[in-house]
Parts: sequence; structure tokens; C-alpha cells
Amino acid sequence: MQWRGALGLTLVVMLLAGCATTQTSAGSDALREGRPEAAAEHFKEALADDPSRVDAKIGLGISRYRLAAYDEAIAALGDAVKQAPEQPAARLYLGLSHLRKREDATAQEHLAGLRALPIDPRLVAQVDQTLTLLRAGPVTDPIRTYIAASLDYGFDWFREVAETRLALRNAQLAWDPFWSRPYVLAPCRRC
Repeated sequence: MQWRGALGLTLVVMLLAGCATTQTSAGSDALREGRPEAAAEHFKEALADDPSRVDAKIGLGISRYRLAAYDEAIAALGDAVKQAPEQPAARLYLGLSHLRKREDATAQEHLAGLRALPIDPRLVAQVDQTLTLLRAGPVTDPIRTYIAASLDYGFDWFREVAETRLALRNAQLAWDPFWSRPYVLAPCRRC
């Protein structure tokens, strides 16, 4: 149950940080729509305005990862992890970038760091299976591709579910402003 509170806080912070500028939110939208080239441009512009934006660095790193520019992804994500080590997206995509470059020891290090963060138990299970495969020995390129894709898709699913839950909660609060207050039932007159 404690991981849910930490997850909720992380998502709220990420959403608020992501909506702070139009460039960052446009980049996030482009990533969701499967347009990593456009997303990278938006995140670059956001970083030109404020070079310390962690969310823009993570977005740029994910964009570069999806464009198979792994060295650029590692540079952006490595900087983001130094600045905010508690960000699951930065850890995951940094590990995946190293995995795709066949740097298994470094990938294991970052995936183990991700494993220690409060994330969905199903994603934890995927990370555990990945770490087991990497520790077992040499991994072929098709297996490496499968591992990276499954973790990428799993994290997207995790993010989408968390965003949907947050939107549903906000919709409930907007519909019934007294929802968060305790209701007091009047005693029955016949009792």
C-alpha cells in the first residue's frame, strides 16, 4: 500500500512538471502519439529555455532511445538520474539504452536501481525476470530486443493506467465536491 502513495505523489509531480511549459507537454503528447522526432525537438526547446528541467531531460532521453540514438539517450538520462534518482522513467530507459548497446553490467545496475523504487508489482516482476536473464549469461540480439520492448511497453501501460486513475479521481472530485468529506448519516427517527 505504501508504494501506491509514493506512486501517486510521483505521478502528480510528473504531471505538474510536465504541464509547466507548452514545449514539455507538447513533447509528452508527441511521445504518446509515437512521434519521437517531434518529441525530441519539443524537449530540446524546453531545455533551451531551462536547462535544469528534469522532465524535459527524461523526455529527450526517451525520445532518443526510441530513435535508437542510444549514446544521446544515455547522456540525457544519465544527467536526469544524477539530478533526480527517484524517477522511474529515467532509470528504466537508461538501463534499456545500455541494454541495447550490449552493456549488460551497466544495464543491470540501472534496472536494479529501478527495482528499488516504488513501482507497480507487475513491472517489478518484469524487471526481476530481465535481471535473471541478464545474469544467466550472454543474451542474443532477438532476446535483447524482446526484453527492451516488453519493458518499454510495460512501463507505458503502467503510466497510462496511473494517469487514467488520476483522471478518474479528478473527475469524481469535480462531479461531487463533497466526495472527500465524511458523510454523517442522520439517525433513524424510529430507532
